[in-house]
Amino acid sequence: MGIEKLKFSLLAEGKQEAEAIIHEAERHANEMQKEEEQKHAAAVVELEKEIEKTLQERRNEKVAWARLEAKRITAEAKEDAVANAIEEFFSALEKMRKGNEYKKFMKNAAERIGSELEGNLVLHVVKGEKGLLPKVKNAEIKEDLEGLGGILAESSDGKRRLNLTIETLFEAKRDDIRRRIYDKMFGGK
Repeated sequence: MGIEKLKFSLLAEGKQEAEAIIHEAERHANEMQKEEEQKHAAAVVELEKEIEKTLQERRNEKVAWARLEAKRITAEAKEDAVANAIEEFFSALEKMRKGNEYKKFMKNAAERIGSELEGNLVLHVVKGEKGLLPKVKNAEIKEDLEGLGGILAESSDGKRRLNLTIETLFEAKRDDIRRRIYDKMFGGK
């Protein structure tokens, strides 16, 4: 019986040690699991911060793009408005050709030609406008000009030329006229 008792005692001791080892292993496993859960939670928080940062950057990028696009659209609309105003200006010029201001313009242009060009001249005007010109010394007047009006003067040999047509005068001041129209319509840049 002594061996039997010793056997029981060793088995009981072995069982206790095994239970203690299992208990310690379970405690250690629980600590590891808690530690991993904390790491996971911290990683989730960090990932959420990164996602929020990325979303905010994209939001800011889209807002910046939208503002830039709005500025472009606004600039195009303003440019269209200025272009339409210039078209209306040219339409109004057609009507103005019948008024006193245009007669005065033609008289002043003819005087300028007379003072700037010497010798025999050929003056080109739009059909029906010959009567608007005062007498210009040594000048032949031809009604063969195409366009909005004005005078194209050249020496009879074609070497000297003075272009006082409406289109040319407009082109010379195009940028200034565009700026003035813009300022009038939109209150300056």
